[in-house]
Amino acid sequence: MTRQRQSEQGLSARHALVLADLLSIFASFYLSYRLLPTYRPYLRPGEFSEGPLEVHAWMLLLIVPLWLALLRRAGLHAETRMAWRVVLGRTAQVQLMGLALLSVVFFALKMQTASRLLVFGYCAMYVPVSLGLRWLAGMLLAAHRGHIYSIPNILVVGTRKRAAEFIRRVRHAEDMDCAVLGCVDPQPEQAPAEVEGAPVLGSTALLREYVFSQPVDMVVFAMPPDQVPGAHELIEAAVELGLRVLVVPDVYLPRMGYELDAPEVALETFAGLPVAAISTVRQSWVYLATKRAADVAVSVAALALLAPVFAVIAALIKLTSPGGPVFFRWQVVGKNKKPFVGYKFRTMSPDAEQRKAELLAQNEMDGPVFKMKRDPRITWLGRGLRRWSLDELPQLWSVLRGDMSLVGPRPTFKEEADRFEFWQRRKLCVKPGITCLWQVNGRNHISSFQEWARMDLEYIKRASMWTDFKILLQTIPAVLRGRGAY
Repeated sequence: MTRQRQSEQGLSARHALVLADLLSIFASFYLSYRLLPTYRPYLRPGEFSEGPLEVHAWMLLLIVPLWLALLRRAGLHAETRMAWRVVLGRTAQVQLMGLALLSVVFFALKMQTASRLLVFGYCAMYVPVSLGLRWLAGMLLAAHRGHIYSIPNILVVGTRKRAAEFIRRVRHAEDMDCAVLGCVDPQPEQAPAEVEGAPVLGSTALLREYVFSQPVDMVVFAMPPDQVPGAHELIEAAVELGLRVLVVPDVYLPRMGYELDAPEVALETFAGLPVAAISTVRQSWVYLATKRAADVAVSVAALALLAPVFAVIAALIKLTSPGGPVFFRWQVVGKNKKPFVGYKFRTMSPDAEQRKAELLAQNEMDGPVFKMKRDPRITWLGRGLRRWSLDELPQLWSVLRGDMSLVGPRPTFKEEADRFEFWQRRKLCVKPGITCLWQVNGRNHISSFQEWARMDLEYIKRASMWTDFKILLQTIPAVLRGRGAY
């Protein structure tokens, strides 16, 4: 399947600016209506009843499309990192132009019921309101862009002119921040030591192992794939892990196994260059934005409501196990193996990490993950916290920060992820979550890591807000039944 779309990062930034302008239009119109009785006596003395807001709301049918068109024409939606004096100047120009056009329409159509003072007030209010909301949108975008998941780590295939041009474009792109990890080349002995400051890591034969072991988000073929030995297998390996593959500008469609969706080729612009993006992980910006909004809303509300519970649990941990901290610093890997530090309530003895080696032989989960029902390192309080999943509550902070989501594959330790089979590594291609299909499908009775991984891949394949909602609903009875014994 082939389709054309714009760069996701630039598109989401422009959506944020359009949303901020829409809010500015409605907020300014409402404020002008509310303040009109205050300043009307000074401009037009005499008694006059404005009537309800609904009487004037029809004007928004003219104002909204007109203002959005003028703002777009002024370039206020195209650039997200514009100097404030430029934003102020262009916003003022839009107000003057919009006011003039509305006046012409009112005069030409003899719209006697249109309140001129309301329109003047709207134009005056729009400037400070729009600047404030644009500043807020900029702050939110900056926080989003600065998160490790929003800065794609790129591995470039190629070291010649096309690769150098791609790296230059990426580093000077205005609407995105990227990290170029380095380059690989079919003939590294003939390649320079670095390309535009990016080190040459070695041969393309290393690509499969490199994307498996390192936090890579995207592989970019900056040379024709037919000049890369085994290019088909290398592209298929990256796509199998859930990574995006960009081809500049040639298009290759890999043949995937029966368990994966057919790959999608999207013709798009990346850092100003036309590319073909290949991926089997399809999550629209609408789904991701809605999921993030739900994560923030739920985590904020839960953290506020559960603050007394946090305090009680913290006090009990200090009283029953005074030799260690309240929180366990959970150093794990998230999306595409990017590391982050999460938090859980400590449920084990302070020397738990030192004792882990002597218990590895008693692991009850096959594969790289360590699980043991009657782990002697767990305190009596910790066993109760785990049974009712109360030790997981501090992960709400990781959800609020954006390191995790409410629903998604469980995070894993780096040393465990390093021992995944190649196909299992794909479960790291999305943001990890507090709960998942494994959690609600009898995690205490599943001893096969392969089955666990397949559940995660099944979730990735059919992820949607409805799927997330169903998993959250199923999590509640699972917790109430005390199925979190591990």
